[in-house]
Amino acid sequence: MERSQLMKMSKEQLDELFMQSEAGNFPDGEGAGTAVVFPGSWLARFLAWLTRVFWWQGKVFNAKRGQLRNRVTPFSLRLIKAQVYKAPSWLDEKETIVLDYSKTSFVAGKIRDEIREVAPGLYLGKVWWGRKRLIDFIVSFQYEPAGKFWRRFIAAAALAVLVIAVWFAVRLNSDQAITYENIEDHFKYGSTGGERASGLPYSILTILPQVFPEHLPGGYASLGFIYEKDTNGNQRDLPVGFSRRNVQGIARTFVNCAICHVGSVRATPESAPRIVVGMPSNTVDLEGFTRFLLACVKDERFTAQRLVPEIKRAGTEDLVNRLALSFIGIGLMRDRMIMLGDRFRFLDEEPDCGPGRYDTFNPPKALFNFPLDKRAPEEKIGLCDFPSIWNQRQRKASNMQLHWDGNNTSVEERNRSAAFGTGATPPTIDREKVKRIEDFLLDAKPLPYTEIFPIDEALAAKGEPLYAQYCASCHGRSGTDFSGEYVGQVTPIEKIKTDRWRLDSYTLELCVNQNLLYAGYGDERFSHFRKTFGYANAPLDGLWLRAPYLHNGSVPSLRDLLDAAEQRPKDFYRGYDVYDPKRVGFISNVADEQGKRFFHFDTRLPGNGNFGHEGPEYGTNLSPEQKDAIVEFLKKF
Repeated sequence: MERSQLMKMSKEQLDELFMQSEAGNFPDGEGAGTAVVFPGSWLARFLAWLTRVFWWQGKVFNAKRGQLRNRVTPFSLRLIKAQVYKAPSWLDEKETIVLDYSKTSFVAGKIRDEIREVAPGLYLGKVWWGRKRLIDFIVSFQYEPAGKFWRRFIAAAALAVLVIAVWFAVRLNSDQAITYENIEDHFKYGSTGGERASGLPYSILTILPQVFPEHLPGGYASLGFIYEKDTNGNQRDLPVGFSRRNVQGIARTFVNCAICHVGSVRATPESAPRIVVGMPSNTVDLEGFTRFLLACVKDERFTAQRLVPEIKRAGTEDLVNRLALSFIGIGLMRDRMIMLGDRFRFLDEEPDCGPGRYDTFNPPKALFNFPLDKRAPEEKIGLCDFPSIWNQRQRKASNMQLHWDGNNTSVEERNRSAAFGTGATPPTIDREKVKRIEDFLLDAKPLPYTEIFPIDEALAAKGEPLYAQYCASCHGRSGTDFSGEYVGQVTPIEKIKTDRWRLDSYTLELCVNQNLLYAGYGDERFSHFRKTFGYANAPLDGLWLRAPYLHNGSVPSLRDLLDAAEQRPKDFYRGYDVYDPKRVGFISNVADEQGKRFFHFDTRLPGNGNFGHEGPEYGTNLSPEQKDAIVEFLKKF
């Protein structure tokens, strides 16, 4: 009988053979060991091999001393001593050779082995833990053990392969976002989960402006992105609105909520910017960022040969990641971005967004695989301003109609829908981190106007009753009191008469598809999206920071909004964060500052109309003095 025959036997057959055999002679010398788990199955052979390579290779007996030591670890070290003697078996009470660890080993003190000689030089053993039967094993003296050098060499090589395999498995299953204790830092830089499927390699994103300066003179700051300093006074590596997460061993970055909802304001050109969380991102040009990425990946120099040396010089990736980017990552990024650019070709069919605006309806149509070339002409432009997002608890309590066109009444759905825009889909969204943002926004407050500028209290007092008469029923009694007969309700387009392009861009088909989002995720499934036929009357908290005004950002200041459309500026500039406290809005007649050009906004283009919200009931027929008084009162919001 040979060891291979024992490996084919079932547990019952092994027990019967053991009970039929005599104890035999005490073994002497080194015997090769084989663990027998799941006897008789293919798995038994695999586990025997695995155990032999990485843990137990056999036993070395000293019959004269009545002792043995096990050969263990991949290096076949002589460890774990046992006493050897004959005694009754716990299996059948007949004489057996006992391998007793109770007095010789702290590690294996509860283990008792029993062996019997089932063939010349071949021993079958049973392992007991206390009185509990564990597994069988074989000790064979029928052949010479493999030479120690090759045994150890093979074991070491196998261990190295296993360690590398485990390392790669851990690396490829990594999913760790950078966390921030401060809630405002979490809002500005924390992950929503979008990096998991939509993230761009951090090492590539950070070098693109240096590799392709001709596509973006001035770097990301020229797109109005806001850079802050860290606690050590050094500029952060990523601007506000970009999060970072390690996924599959590679740091990935993508936009988060702050890309649309953190802005800056300066009192003068010489003032330091005041960063305000929750206000519209008044300087950020998201469309410009998209066009820059597309220009880079379409450049014939977007290759591993060009990018990897720059990544190595920057020291942002180890050798493994550089190889992964060389052979897979860079080509994959190029292909996916080119595909995305083809889907987002609608950007070439509508006026440029400029800073502080984006088309928020055509991107989901593209992601839902709508045939964009078959859209009706009237639904091709969905441009709108980034909104502010303070005081969500009050909006939630009042069941207000949300978004510019009031197409949803659920704050939670609105938040998950916004997260969808940051790449966070139902399988990838980081619910815990998004919930932390939601909780913060429930009671987040705008920056008071008086922290930067004074208010003429006498003039504001004159404006208060005028505001109550002309504005309060639609927009609330104040910036903290949202009560009013029509607050949070949709005013029909026939009455408000503002630019209707965005309203028509939101179709019933898109609405139906949005209500399929999160299907299969229980209570998270969307169900509140509705097609409306006008624009919602929003509360005016932090109104002074929400310029330019109207849903498409076509009116630069509050004072301009109180004038009739023909008196409002037809052309102005967007993207400047220096404030005009007199007219209440950002300065809009400056074309550039220190070489940085601002965006020329033409209200005559489709989707950019500055008309509507005018007439006697909207206060545009009041005297200049009365309008100035209302504007002064609105500074208190």
